[in-house]
Amino acid sequence: MATASPSEEESTIVDNRLFKAICLHQILNPTHGSNRYYRIAILACIWMSIVVQITQLVGLYYAVNDLQRFAFTTTVVVNSFLSLAKAYVLMANVDRLRDGLEAARYEFTSCGSRDQRTVRRARAALSTLVRTFTVFSYVTCFFWMLNPLSAIGEFLPLTNADGTVSHYRVTIYNYWLPVSATVYNTTTVWALTYAIEMTVCFFNVNTWLLFDSYVLTMCFTFKAHFRTLSASYATIGHLDTFRSLTPHASDDNFIKTGNNNTLNCYDELINHLLDNQRIIKKYDEFFEVIKPVILFQIIGGSYTVITLTFLTSLTYLMGFSIISIPVSKAFFGFLVLNFQLYLYCYVFNHIETEKSAVNFGLYSSNWTAMDLKFKKTLLLAMNMNSAHRRVMKVIPRSIINLELFAKMMNITYSIVSVLLNSRAGK
Repeated sequence: MATASPSEEESTIVDNRLFKAICLHQILNPTHGSNRYYRIAILACIWMSIVVQITQLVGLYYAVNDLQRFAFTTTVVVNSFLSLAKAYVLMANVDRLRDGLEAARYEFTSCGSRDQRTVRRARAALSTLVRTFTVFSYVTCFFWMLNPLSAIGEFLPLTNADGTVSHYRVTIYNYWLPVSATVYNTTTVWALTYAIEMTVCFFNVNTWLLFDSYVLTMCFTFKAHFRTLSASYATIGHLDTFRSLTPHASDDNFIKTGNNNTLNCYDELINHLLDNQRIIKKYDEFFEVIKPVILFQIIGGSYTVITLTFLTSLTYLMGFSIISIPVSKAFFGFLVLNFQLYLYCYVFNHIETEKSAVNFGLYSSNWTAMDLKFKKTLLLAMNMNSAHRRVMKVIPRSIINLELFAKMMNITYSIVSVLLNSRAGK
């Protein structure tokens, strides 16, 4: 990646320009030039975030009588630890992640090298999607970061554990500190708290952007390779394929050269099986690295969507305008995290769909006209694909797909309705 020429950059599904812009390119190539400083900066932010979030866990005790504060603080802590998990995976698996990008090359498979239409369409779709997600994430990040500047002089009432109410100057997250409200509201402490929160906010958003960009790239890669492989399997042995390879051949020639054609088809099948094995190997390595974080993402993301939906609705029902800062802040956070959750369900759903279609591509080949050796090999290939059952699951019976996303939205609506009704009944 570090020395890739423009022609080489165009021969991969990876959006190298975006990877360089968000510094993912530099992180995955730590041995080149000053790239190591990116890793040092991330390590410093990781340790600072760990200290801050442990402090907030202690501060949850002082928020037990304030439901809004408790829900918001737990949401912030969950997302911060999720970003820390993503940062750890990026830092601890640099070599494996960089090697995984080899699968994104058009020429990673022989069939992908010959027919690049699917992988090129995947590159265009991926670039549009990831760049949109990047802009959306950074806009939300800077909206949250600049929000306190428009509320200078305003105070946020917070109910303490003993039932008393304290007023604190507004910051991004209003992190809890073991100091009194008077000390907290001094300009020096407020400015220091605001600077720390800005750093943590940018670190969280940038980390999930780095990790998610890599995951989306690999998911689109496997989706494109499985689709190309399935389409290539389906062409083996058909007369149209023979004519495309030898355009001047007649049907008589096809019949006369039947034995040679069968042999060529068998060689083609073996080449595709080797491609299939290479894709599955990279697929397994990818899942092994990211699976723990993806499960954390689905669980933590679901909780975050519920709490931000509740906070948005509750703030609006308390009399704030729909375009007011408190409502807009919670709503933008809900949108970007909900979009993030949807993307995960979307890409893993389509990977599984394309992976399941590979056997149909094998069955669509002209296997009935082939000899017994070809048929046995084809059956072995179908059994091999059927035996590979690795999918991304939250629990054994809950696969990460669009159906899961729909279920989470229904659960969110039900839980938020109960919470709002309980608040209205008080």
